[in-house]
Amino acid sequence: MPQFPAVLSHRTFARFFAPMVMCVLLSACGAPTMKPVELALREHAPLAGLTHDQDIPGRWPDARWWQGFNDPQLNALIERAMASAPSLDSARARFEIASRQLKGRQADTRAQLEGSARANQSYSHTDLEYPALGLPGFGAGSTGNSQRSNVGLATLSFDWGLDWWGKKRAAIEAALDQRHAARLEQAAAANALQAGITRAYMDWQLRQAQLSQLDMLLDAARESVRITTLRVDRDIENPARLDQGREQVANLEQQRARIDGAAHQDLVQLAALMGVSLDQLDDLTPKPLPPLDTTLPDEAGLELIARRPDIMASRWQVEARMRGIDQARADYYPNVSLSALAGFLRLHPLGTGRNEDVSLASFGPAVTLPIFEGGRLDARYNASRAQLESAIADYNQRVVDAAQDVARQSVAMTRLENQLEAQSQALKSYQHRLELARERDARGVEDPRALIEAQQGLIRERMNRLALDGELLDTRIQLIHALGGGYHGRVPERDTRYLTTDTVTDEP
Repeated sequence: MPQFPAVLSHRTFARFFAPMVMCVLLSACGAPTMKPVELALREHAPLAGLTHDQDIPGRWPDARWWQGFNDPQLNALIERAMASAPSLDSARARFEIASRQLKGRQADTRAQLEGSARANQSYSHTDLEYPALGLPGFGAGSTGNSQRSNVGLATLSFDWGLDWWGKKRAAIEAALDQRHAARLEQAAAANALQAGITRAYMDWQLRQAQLSQLDMLLDAARESVRITTLRVDRDIENPARLDQGREQVANLEQQRARIDGAAHQDLVQLAALMGVSLDQLDDLTPKPLPPLDTTLPDEAGLELIARRPDIMASRWQVEARMRGIDQARADYYPNVSLSALAGFLRLHPLGTGRNEDVSLASFGPAVTLPIFEGGRLDARYNASRAQLESAIADYNQRVVDAAQDVARQSVAMTRLENQLEAQSQALKSYQHRLELARERDARGVEDPRALIEAQQGLIRERMNRLALDGELLDTRIQLIHALGGGYHGRVPERDTRYLTTDTVTDEP
């Protein structure tokens, strides 16, 4: 078996690597410089009068904020939804895809070793017929010949692409950033699901409380109709007032039907969010609306808004696009790899009756240099820059939209608190009127319907209070959702290689 030298001489090695060094120097001249993109990430956002100081004590809202309502029914609904809601399936699938892609990028950096073996057998058969030549010993006849040959081949190949310019490392980092973004998209889907279930559940509780008050109002209206009917029958009351009483009852019944339909729609929405049919939804028990703490953190800047999973996902997309620039820039440099091959071939030629063995081996580096690529490298690099600019613009827009969302909810909460303060005074006034009506009814100096009307006025004012409480509670839930639903994750640090160090600040 022939033998091959395992080590190249220093002179041969130098002659081989000299062109490689020259290729590297030439390609480095064509690589673009690493200058920052003329765009900046927002550090602050307008929050409708809230200060911008990012030194916020505590962690508000809590990651399991809905448990603050102390409602076991709500807790059970959210836990069930988090385990099997279809709205989370697509987010989970995207995260799994990103995880598999990351593993694929990591595998690209490792050496590859492949083995193969082949065995072939050849067979040939020859038949020969010849006529008589008319000479002694040369009569007509035929002859045949069969031959077989065997070939066996075994090879072992090795290849390792060297990541001298960080292209593969950048690909791994980009895949890791994409995985971070996919995880945050999953958190954003969970945040939206939790807020959606809580809003639908609390709206159902509000409808149940309104229905209870409406039933009391209907009972009072029917009692008033009964009294009016007796007075009309004795010709001491105008029949038109009876028609007015009956019209009031009909209007209240229509209002009750609308609220009952809205409550049923809340149950339909709950079932849809949880991915179950309506009959699979657990029976819910009406409960009073929870007391609400309307206080906000003393300071709310980007630190609070940045907890939103969708904004954090967008921020990781910016990181991934910057890694894309690293990959595109590395394309200008040569690809360097180490490869080795070892093989053994055994032949059994036709008709020779002997074996012939051949062994071979090779080892060495390989360099691939882009010389003329028709502008493809520049196009890919410029496209990666444009993708980064687009990701930054998307991030900045999300920050502004989130700030507007937070501002909208905080302003709404202030408005509702002022309305509640004024409504509390009205509620006290109706309560006082009811007490006076009861006193006059007890002395028998007032029409009984005056007491019923006072009771109806108080019930209507309680319904107004319920509507304000429900709106304030829903606004609070939306504000928690707008601030990320209590999600706390790691925000990547600024990469000054591609981003300017200035920040965008919006003064209120």
